[in-house]
Amino acid sequence: MRDKKLERNIEGVKQFISMWQDFSAFLNLPPETEVSEEEEKKFMEIKSAIARKCQQLQEEIEEGFPVEGKIIDILSQSPTLGSILRQPMHLKKLQNDWHSAYISINKLLGSLEAKREALAKVSRVKMLFKKLLTSPLTSFIIMVLLTLFFYTILARLITPEKAEVWKEKLKEKLPFLSQPVEEELEEE
Repeated sequence: MRDKKLERNIEGVKQFISMWQDFSAFLNLPPETEVSEEEEKKFMEIKSAIARKCQQLQEEIEEGFPVEGKIIDILSQSPTLGSILRQPMHLKKLQNDWHSAYISINKLLGSLEAKREALAKVSRVKMLFKKLLTSPLTSFIIMVLLTLFFYTILARLITPEKAEVWKEKLKEKLPFLSQPVEEELEEE
């Protein structure tokens, strides 16, 4: 069975990984590299695209996007390409943080793909049956059918003669049942 939302999430994470790798290309430039306006513009565009995609994944994936905070921190610590390339120690920290986030993103992708594989093993009939059983309407219908079934069985088992015998036994054991209601009202 295929889950369209799960497929969209997998595709979204793959797109994010591609953008994250594009961001890495900027972080892997040699320190002290002169940055053109065009490169700075591309750097800002990829940062913006990553931030938007990160938010989108956070909202779409049921479990959330666990590395969102880490990614936003990395983007926040990278104000401009020129500024991070002029600080070799800061650049090295960003590269390490990028790598840590990259591993976490790939773990998420692996988890989503494992769910897809598990769903592939489940048949459509089984899923439909499960949905039907968990439906409140189905539960109500089942209760009505069971009630009718047991009523039918009891109606066949209890003949008028047996009912009369049981009624007499009840009157013997519970004498107040044998008094008519009208007598009780007159006494009061």
